[in-house]
Amino acid sequence: MSDNYGVTFAQKLIQRGEYEQAIVAADKHADQDPENPEPYHDRARAQAELGRYEEAFADYSRAIKLDQTEHVLQDWEVDDGLFSMLIAWAQSLGNSVQAQSAQVQVMERYLQLLPNGQHKTDAGEWILRFRGLLKSTFVKPQG
Repeated sequence: MSDNYGVTFAQKLIQRGEYEQAIVAADKHADQDPENPEPYHDRARAQAELGRYEEAFADYSRAIKLDQTEHVLQDWEVDDGLFSMLIAWAQSLGNSVQAQSAQVQVMERYLQLLPNGQHKTDAGEWILRFRGLLKSTFVKPQG
């Protein structure tokens, strides 16, 4: 399912914004090569773009587990994608006091899956932010 340049068909579809089609392509790839982490990573990316965060997390988890043996994925890319997806998921839960617990639980998934990941400190800061214990330093650009 990869062409000569190492880009899967699902990755091409993701680049074009064709996320549903990318999921179908990743499913086919996973059926043909179930021990390959690439289709699970591709599917995770597409699921995240569609806001299907639970499914995306399951696919990221599977890709990371398989890659411990296969070593075909770029660690930084998987780490960044997982972290960004979890932030988007947590933020999608809203800003209410009731949402805080769920937001924290979402961000704790990063630490559970990648306890030594490159965003370990960032995840801890987001957990504090969602608990209301750390102010955001982000300033929205004017314009």
